[in-house]
Amino acid sequence: MGAMDLQGYLAVVADSDLFGCLALASLVLLITAMSRRVRESRMHRLLSLIVLACIVIMHGVGTWYGNLNPA
Repeated sequence: MGAMDLQGYLAVVADSDLFGCLALASLVLLITAMSRRVRESRMHRLLSLIVLACIVIMHGVGTWYGNLNPA
């Protein structure tokens, strides 16, 4: 697992549709959170949890992958 592998991983994560969708979902959740009625709905809370969990998982995988010793 050399530097080229990590660069490839980071390029895929940065350019992937998942990252873009998470960014858009975060923006939509942020904008809709301005309304108290929407913010307190179960659907909004569930979607917020899912988006935040995905971001944390992506960070964890990237950190784990970046700390692997080269073969």
